[in-house]
Amino acid sequence: MKTEMESKWALKKTDATVLVAKSEPFTCEVLGSLLKTEGFDVVGRASKLDDLISKIQTKKPACVITEVGLIGDAAKLMSALSELKKVPKVVMYVNSHDTRDISKVLEAKFSAYLHAEDQLEELYHCLQSTRKNDTYYSACFKDLIHELGIKEADTETLNVIKSLTKREREVLYYLTKGMTGHEVAAHLNMSYRTLATHKQNITQKFSLDSGRNLLRQGLQIRSFLTDPQAARQ
Repeated sequence: MKTEMESKWALKKTDATVLVAKSEPFTCEVLGSLLKTEGFDVVGRASKLDDLISKIQTKKPACVITEVGLIGDAAKLMSALSELKKVPKVVMYVNSHDTRDISKVLEAKFSAYLHAEDQLEELYHCLQSTRKNDTYYSACFKDLIHELGIKEADTETLNVIKSLTKREREVLYYLTKGMTGHEVAAHLNMSYRTLATHKQNITQKFSLDSGRNLLRQGLQIRSFLTDPQAARQ
């Protein structure tokens, strides 16, 4: 039996170095030990954001496994990652139902998104997927998205959401609030022509037949459209 298990997990081993970061030290230690036992090269553990950033800079892992509860505002982690010559892949565990938290981590364009209730097997599959430069979304994470209002939570839709620029998100957000095109343009201090360009770009990214479908699409993904004013606070 032991030989069968060793053979099974041998297929999941990777030469990539891994850094584990969880807000609960015990959970962090357990996950790190499990990964190490299965053959993954765990180079460090962290239970606080500052410690995580420091170890990313010194250990230079190929992959970081962390969670929303630890990184808080993704902006601080992203700022630190942007200063690195080689940015590690980030596997993000989502342990929150707060749409703003989820929106922020999606905006960060991490390599993978898992739900906190996912089994360890899901993480193994994820680590193999991220080696192929694919964005990974677990089934449980997609179910969470469905609960929050996304009707089509396939990989393509989630990738399009991530590809929206800050300005495009703002335009779509205010359109879903019932503002007319002229009202949105005035609110964002832009010309109507510029607004039309943004709307056209969003329409093309979602492969919509017409801009008339833009509002319906926006309502389907409204859980990921953070209030611009709240985001500045």
